[in-house]
Amino acid sequence: MTQLPVPVFILGNGRSGTTVTAALLNQLPGIHISKETGFLSTSLAMLKAMDEPSVMRRLLAHVNPWLEVNAWTNRADERGFRQFCDRHAVAGPEAFLHYVWSLDCPTPWNELAFIGDNTPFYVLSIPEILQLLPNSRFIHMLRDPRDVVSSMLKMRFGADDPLVAAMEWHMVFGAWLMAERLIAPEHRTEIRYEDLCTSPAPTFSRLARFFGYSDADADEALNRHAGGQSRDRSGFDQVARMSHHTLIHEPLSPRRVGRYRTELSRQQIRAIEEVTQAGMAACGYPFDEWHIHPLIHEDRPRFLRAMMKDTIRRCFKRVFQR
Repeated sequence: MTQLPVPVFILGNGRSGTTVTAALLNQLPGIHISKETGFLSTSLAMLKAMDEPSVMRRLLAHVNPWLEVNAWTNRADERGFRQFCDRHAVAGPEAFLHYVWSLDCPTPWNELAFIGDNTPFYVLSIPEILQLLPNSRFIHMLRDPRDVVSSMLKMRFGADDPLVAAMEWHMVFGAWLMAERLIAPEHRTEIRYEDLCTSPAPTFSRLARFFGYSDADADEALNRHAGGQSRDRSGFDQVARMSHHTLIHEPLSPRRVGRYRTELSRQQIRAIEEVTQAGMAACGYPFDEWHIHPLIHEDRPRFLRAMMKDTIRRCFKRVFQR
């Protein structure tokens, strides 16, 4: 059996810098972080039974719509997978995941040391991922929940109420804190989006060292990204055309940090802090005052109203916006 490249997952909350981090890593030789996939969490049973022809057909029918919505150029098919297995002497569910990741990869798969993707909500599926790919590496992207919510409210996807978006941030962060206990310390790292924007050189160097690369390698990759060079090398050209990913190829800047101060009202900021302040305190994000969590007041009707409003608004956005 061929030695497979090490699987890598960049995950966390949406709007926390997973895609730009993937684009940066792709400037390093021997690394390919593909576009988002999304299907892994919901196809574990099919992956385990994929040797049955009917299951393989269902699996492909499940995988390709995810690739389409996430701007993949190529699609998966059974013939292509069989050829991939024969060419590289690999087999099984792990080989299928590598085959999908390789579809839009500009570098030959057998020349890679690391391969994976940047689907943020895989943070909710780390135990399942470890079942299939026990030697995976994980990068957790962390961002101030107020900036996450501010960015999320503009998106066609995701929560449309500040309270609901804050609850989702807290849930995802908690999922990482629990799941990281399953991951060997040398197989995981955490990057703050704020550090990447305000101190890109030392922050990206630390990330490069996580994969065994030197500071010089990191500086060269960062300079290529900042200069707009080798965009095709990142594999994210089509993604960069999406309205919510227009900054992928732009130089990192401190201006991306703290935008919630001008984009959210004081009432919205307070609602976010009430729900997330424990996580914010744990991560070193400052706030002006300590708020009482709504559940301390048994204020469940507030959550119910927020969820109902969020559901209506989310449906409206998906139907009438592009």
